[in-house]
Order: sequence, then structure tokens, then C-alpha cells
Amino acid sequence: MTDWPGFCRQLQYTGERRLLVLSGEESWAQQQAQTLLALSAAASTLWLGDAPAGQPHCPTGKYHTALGREYQHLVFNAFSGLHPDALGAAAGALTAGGVLLLLCPPLELWPGFADPDMRRYVALPEQAAGLTSRFITRFIRILQTDRHVLIWQQEAPFPPLALSTGPLWQGLEDNRGCLNAQQRHALAVMLHSARTHTPVVLTADRGRGKSSLLGRLAARLLRAGKRVVLTAPNPGAAAQALAHCPAPLPFMAPDALLQAPPPADLVLVDEAAAIPVPMLLTLARRHCCVFASTEHGYEGTGLGFALKFQPALAALHPHWRKLHMDIPARWSSTDPLEPLLFRLLALNASPPAPPPAGELNIQWISRQQLLHNDSLLLQVFGLLILAHYQTRPGDLRQLLDAPDISLAVVFSQQTPVAAALLQREGTLEQTLADAIWRGQRRPRGHLLPQSLAFHGGQAQACQFSYERIMRIVVHPDSQQAGIGSQLVHWLKHNTQADFLGTSFGASPELLAFWHRNRFKLVRTGLATDGVSGLPAAMMLWPLSTAAQTVLPHWQGSFAADLQDEGRNIPGGLPHPVPRVNEQQDRQRAHDLAFYHRDWHADRPALRRFVHRQPPCRPLDEQQQRLLQAALMPGADPVVLARKFGHAGQKSVISALRRIMQCYF
Repeated sequence: MTDWPGFCRQLQYTGERRLLVLSGEESWAQQQAQTLLALSAAASTLWLGDAPAGQPHCPTGKYHTALGREYQHLVFNAFSGLHPDALGAAAGALTAGGVLLLLCPPLELWPGFADPDMRRYVALPEQAAGLTSRFITRFIRILQTDRHVLIWQQEAPFPPLALSTGPLWQGLEDNRGCLNAQQRHALAVMLHSARTHTPVVLTADRGRGKSSLLGRLAARLLRAGKRVVLTAPNPGAAAQALAHCPAPLPFMAPDALLQAPPPADLVLVDEAAAIPVPMLLTLARRHCCVFASTEHGYEGTGLGFALKFQPALAALHPHWRKLHMDIPARWSSTDPLEPLLFRLLALNASPPAPPPAGELNIQWISRQQLLHNDSLLLQVFGLLILAHYQTRPGDLRQLLDAPDISLAVVFSQQTPVAAALLQREGTLEQTLADAIWRGQRRPRGHLLPQSLAFHGGQAQACQFSYERIMRIVVHPDSQQAGIGSQLVHWLKHNTQADFLGTSFGASPELLAFWHRNRFKLVRTGLATDGVSGLPAAMMLWPLSTAAQTVLPHWQGSFAADLQDEGRNIPGGLPHPVPRVNEQQDRQRAHDLAFYHRDWHADRPALRRFVHRQPPCRPLDEQQQRLLQAALMPGADPVVLARKFGHAGQKSVISALRRIMQCYF
């Protein structure tokens, strides 16, 4: 082997990082990785995935638990699954001079390897067997064409090491904790904006020190007696800011911050791109804020943040300030690993500007077309990013690899201007359908039939086939021209299923869009999303005769449940005529009593059933009081547990199941 320790020392000198692929049998790859780590004498190493006996490691699916600190070397065992989110996030924690060791099967066999990560994209694990990964095929193609990637294949010699000859890189903090002039300028602007109550948007890619700068800003303001609050999509996204603020810095989730606004001179919003625009604008109206966003991140996309939020913020606060940092803080600006990861995970995907005019052409695009046309893939994926506020690298793999996915694209002069991503669902085997109805099984996917059966009380739902529109998007420069509705109309006439359906956060705008396109509301969620603050809504368009027959009954059942709970149809949509199905109410009551159906969702049916049906065995006074209290609209099992002396929510639900058994 050539001078590996010297190569690592040279990387530290130049501040660059590298990717080394160890391709062969897993035991061989693990052994070589251990040898290389020992030779480099790394102070801190993160091993993701299975590892040799005695080697500390983190399961790939729990990569979040290993973040929040920096690592000199990273071993990513792709035999445990090529999890795109884990790879991107962990690589962002790899410091200057670090090496990412990627363990994988022989390259020619890797696309057909039984990758454990593939199970995340199928409903049942056995459905992953025999699938070939387009994502990995593309991944290998990019690795083999990057001159900085080192590939060591079993039975082949160690690859030659080309030493970098760049200048010395130093990451030294000044007395304000800043690493470069950009950070110093950003800190000064944010301090001034806090004094003048001017909102700031701070954008940067990973590794620029954005979150640590927020922590230092908070520390300065707290020392000056200011009241500062930090929010982020989740506590993990706020970890770096909290770590760089020695003073106690209050953290509040976005929904909690909106529900109970605290007195604050400044609100710091980290990973703002992963928070929906309406929530961000509400924060901007109520508080002086610094909105920090990773432009190409793993917690959500920055593209929608730039195109949707920033113009709206400018309308609210014309004197807002925009700051951008592009100088890396954790590694040198000549580092080749970051641009490689951008290509591998399509983090730089963006839709092209639409042409000024042109005839629209809508067509299905196969995943093979995307695999063989990377430009089209990046354009379409860039469009799909705009349709959701939490796009991750794993969504790229889903697009390329998940079975039963279909993609419709609207072109104007060969430029994609709109797209819809659909997922095939339903037509489930009867045994599985019964287990879903009873709350015994919850396979991955099949969102519409599972939710309609288990939460909506529609026993037939799993028998039907659905094409669920997962994402639909029109480029911002082409909106308000009816293109989205044209695409929906085209899908109605070019989709083979019983239902065309959608599930989304029930904002007034989206409810109005789907209502204009004559979709029918069949369910709303009982709880609100912790990030969007909106309940889920499910709407359907019937494509088959059988679907057209059953849909009014589903709407009527949904309307009856809403009416009995004292809830309203959201968004001002027309209220369907309530229809009560006594036989179905009885089945819901029976299977709640003897299986695991959901008390909250079934409560209207239970109330109707109990009102009609006397118990077969008499209830004692305590049981009667508990049942009566639990059937009240909006009854909270946690409150019931305290009132009736139960250990908690589970204990109350168990007691209610036993009470309901007395009716059969």
C-alpha cells in the first residue's frame, strides 16, 4: 500500500476531504477499512451500518443520533443499505482532512444487491426482493467519472494516491468566534438588525457555520439582556446553535411558538426551509426574526424557501436584509467531496426557467428515461422539490427505485414546467385488508386505503385501487395559468385505477384547488401536523363505475362522523348529506372491542351504536360513567385517566374495550 498516512496528513494540510470506495465482499471491505483507520490514527471516527465485532457503530437508520459533532473519518457500510439521507447528513459532519470510506458490493453486482434500504420504498419487505436499483446504477456512474474518487476493488491493487498541492488551510476562530470575513460580516449585520428590528434571511450550504453563528449571535444578545428564542423543525436541527450558545437559550417548536407566543426581542429560526411558508410569515408578522436556511439541505429544501417565502417577506418588510455565506467553515473551498455529494444526491437540482410561451405537451416519463437523461432527472426533481417543504435525498431514490411510482410531466418547448408524481395503492389481499381494518397491521405505504379503512371506517377501502398524487407542482413562473388543472384533467383521462386521490395539509388554497377540480373530500385528520399546523385532508376522484357508486356513501359516512363530533367541513367546501350505515357502525364497535381499532376515529360510530344497542351484559355504575364521558365529542383519554383513576391513556382505552365487549 502506498503512503496512506502521508496522504491523510496532506489532506489535513489543504483542508480537503476524499471518498474511498472499498468494493468487494463485506468482510474484506470491513477489514481494509479497519486497517486504513489504524494507519491514519484518526482521533474521531463515525461508523454507520454494520461493523466488525467490537467496533462502535451507529445503525444507518439512526444516523440522526450521531450528528451534532464533527468526525475526522467516516465509514459508511452500504451493505447495511445505501440510505441517501444518512450519507448526505453524515458526510456534512466530516471535517477537513477527513476521508469517507464507502463499503459496497462489487460495482458490477451492486445495483442488483439485496439492499436493505430498498425496504423503505415498498409496502412489504418481501416486495424488495429481486429489484434492481436505478439510484445505485446512477450512483456508480457518477463515482466512476469523478477523478477525485478513489476506488479499491477486491483482487485489484490499491488505487494511486494523488497528493493535493494546494496552500495551507487553517480554520482558526477570531475573538468573536468567526472563521472568515463572511461570518464576521453576517454577525455584524444580524446584531444591527436585532437592534433595529429588521428581519434577516441567512442562507448557506452545509458546513458554512450558519447554525454556530446563530448560537454566537444569541449569546451576544442574551449577555446584553435581550430576550431570544430559538425555533427549528425539530430539536436535532437546533443542536448546533444551542451548542454554540453558552447561555441558556430557550427552544420552542414552531407550532408551540405560534400557539403561545412568548415575549421575545428576537426569534431565531434555524432550518427555516423545512417550515411551511404560512408559518414563517406568521412568525415574521409577530416577531423580529432571523431566518436561517440550508440552501441544499437534508432537513428540507431551500428552493421553495427562496421562491415562495422571500418575496412574501419583502412585501411585509421592504427593508429586510439578505445574507449569504458560501465560504466553507469546516473544510477548504477546494474540497472535491461536497460537489460530488451534490451530484450523487441531486442537491443542486433546480428547474429551468420556463419559456415565455409555447404549446403544452403532457406525457408519462419512465424512470429508465430519467436514468439515461440526467439533465431531465435534475430538472424534474428540481420541480418536485418545489411541491413539498421537506424534500430529502431519499426522495430521489424513491423517484428512481420505488415500485408502482409513475411520473407525468408537462413540457413547454421541451422544458418541464409542471409535474405530478403518483403512487399506486390498494387492491390488498383480503387477509391483510382485514388486519389493517382491525388495527393489527400497518404496512408501509398504501396511505389512502389504509387511512380510509382504519381511521375513516370504510371497510371496503382496501379492495379498491388508487393512484395517489403524491406531489403536483407548477413552476412559479408558470402559475396562475391553469396548468395545474390541465394536468389534473389529463390524469383523470390517462390513469387506470378505481380512484385518483390525494392527501395534503388542508390549507384553504389547496382545498380550493382540488375542489375546483371536482375532487371529493372523504376524510380530514383528527390532529394537526406539528410543522405545518394543518390537519391532513384526503380527496378522491372516482374513475371506475364501482368507485362512482361507493364514493357518495363514503362522503355521507364521513359527513355523519363530522356532524356527530360537532366538527365542520374545512375550507368552506359543500357539506355532503350525512349517511349512517348501522351495519358498519356495529362492525366498528365490535372490532374496537375485540381488536385494535382507534377509539378517537370510531367515537361517532360508537356513540350511535351505544345509543341504539343496549348492552348484552349490564354495566356497573363506574363503567357507565366512564363510557358516557369517553363518548363525549373531543373527550381526551389522558383527562379521563386522571378523572377515573387509571394509570394513563392505554389503561383507559383497555377499560373502554372491555366495556364495549359487554355489547356483544
